[in-house]
Amino acid sequence: MFDDMKKGIIKRYNERLKKYGHDPRTLGWFKGRQTIRFKVITEIGAMNSSSILDVGCGFGDLYDFLIKKYRGIKYVGYDINPSLIKIAKEKHPNVCFEVKDILQEKVKEKFDYVVSSGLFEFRFPDSVSFTRNMLQRMFELCKKGVSADFMSTYVDFENKDAYYAKPEEIFSFCKTLSKRVSLRHDYMPFEFCVYIYKNDGINERNVFTHFNLQLRNRKTANYF
Repeated sequence: MFDDMKKGIIKRYNERLKKYGHDPRTLGWFKGRQTIRFKVITEIGAMNSSSILDVGCGFGDLYDFLIKKYRGIKYVGYDINPSLIKIAKEKHPNVCFEVKDILQEKVKEKFDYVVSSGLFEFRFPDSVSFTRNMLQRMFELCKKGVSADFMSTYVDFENKDAYYAKPEEIFSFCKTLSKRVSLRHDYMPFEFCVYIYKNDGINERNVFTHFNLQLRNRKTANYF
């Protein structure tokens, strides 16, 4: 990430932090959206006993969500903003949080899942290149899959400072990284999430979904 871009992002978050404190609004999220986003990005696969890298972790709120639902989580959070990481460490002194830019700094470890929520919302001079470089780097660091959410171009109104990604273009690029890609545009208006899987095996989430679909079809058939 270019230095000027990083400085601009850090400044924007610090201004919100000064105004709102430890609050979802500091991260640019409206009330209630954070939990919905966390639920969707973590439905990429079986999270129990998994290692998870949260890119752009902010206050580390995803960790709180994960430990309530899953067992044996090994969580690591990276963010480029030292002020946010400081609060995350104070809140969770036994969790690994680091000030790190994965596009410019080495990451020795690989993780089962690399996830990110809200990372791609800001508009940059070349948001398309940034998004592709970041998704590719996240994919390099995962062992099982990548999950990330976006603001969608299917909107009624666009904020000039926000980046609205075209779902079709994100899907097409992700298909250059993996044969198995899933895109969800069903959970909240004007947003979508993409899952990029590392290998060609059938993942547990797809098996579960397929089983439920078959069961539903059988129940429906019994009515006729």
